[in-house]
Parts: sequence; structure tokens; C-alpha cells
Amino acid sequence: MHTLMKTSVVALAFVFLAGCQNKIENPELNQCAQQNYQCESTCEQQSSGEGLKLQVCSGKCVESYNQCKAQAEKLGGI
Repeated sequence: MHTLMKTSVVALAFVFLAGCQNKIENPELNQCAQQNYQCESTCEQQSSGEGLKLQVCSGKCVESYNQCKAQAEKLGGI
């Protein structure tokens, strides 16, 4: 569980820092970050402890976030 929490904190920190550096309001990117947070939270609720199920679920969240971010950057012209 500690690994997932560290990963989530790092991912969210990266999202917030990236948003600060761009100084451009990008609601699509914010939506991606919110979806990622909800996805990670759901993974933690559905998994018990640090198991393979949690790692797989978290990996899917990251993959989904990366796809969302790439699309948001195209739409936002970043």
C-alpha cells in the first residue's frame, strides 16, 4: 500500500507542478488528474494491501492517465 501511495503522491505532484509551469489553464488536463485520482482511490478500495491486483489496477490508472494527458495536450495546444 505504501508503494501505491508514494506513486500517487508523485504522480499528483507532477501533475500540479506541470500545471504551474505551463501557466495555462487546461481544464482537460485537470480532468485527467481528477480521473486518475478517482481511479487510484478505487484501486485502493477494491484491493487489500500490496497485492498484484493493486499493482495491476494502479498500472491501468497510469496508462489511462498518460493517454488522457496526451489527448489533453493536443486539445490544449501545449
